[in-house]
Amino acid sequence: MKRSLFILFVGVFLMALSACGTQESSGSDTTAEDASSTEEAEQESESSTASENKETDAPETMTAEENENKDAKVGDTVTSEAGEQTMVSRTDDVGTFESGPISLTIEKVNGVSGTLKGDAAALMDMEEIEYIQVDMKTSNSSEDHISFYASQAVMTTNTGEQLEPDMLMSDHIDGEYLGQVNKEGTSFYILKNSKAEDVESITLYYSAAQNENFENIGEKIEVDVELNK
Repeated sequence: MKRSLFILFVGVFLMALSACGTQESSGSDTTAEDASSTEEAEQESESSTASENKETDAPETMTAEENENKDAKVGDTVTSEAGEQTMVSRTDDVGTFESGPISLTIEKVNGVSGTLKGDAAALMDMEEIEYIQVDMKTSNSSEDHISFYASQAVMTTNTGEQLEPDMLMSDHIDGEYLGQVNKEGTSFYILKNSKAEDVESITLYYSAAQNENFENIGEKIEVDVELNK
């Protein structure tokens, strides 16, 4: 994106420089020509910008390394030695929820359809994979020792599935909070009987925060998420 904008900027700059050169060499008799050139330059600039915006909205294919610096959007495909994954849905900034002193922020939920190859296919024992990805952060506002297991949340889908995070793919977010600490991670829910593109909504169920005596000190958290496509 940055490179494309740079090329566009150089093109407009050169046209403006050319117009200035014409005005200096021709004098006042070329005023009408200069105005015409300026109008043409503006039209070309607007056309280039529209084309650039259209290209930006189009699905892209990027490597996993490129994806580290450029966030994929719906329709984009990320390739790696493990295979290809296409994002079919995405909802950002789901919200922040509380259970006692624990704060849970769900930053992003993605629906992904992919293919696996090589060691990844052998490890997962599958060549095609459909999953929902949940990115989240947690924090304990208390000095007390609190238990809250964000990485054990159960998910249900509008397609009728009830799933637990895949332990092989997901981050392990340790459930013991020894005072005011922050944690983050990602849970992956592998769909068994659905395609990611068919999942329009999910519900996440989190157990309540507990104290050292295993007593609930907050409410259970239930989060409904509509997936944007």
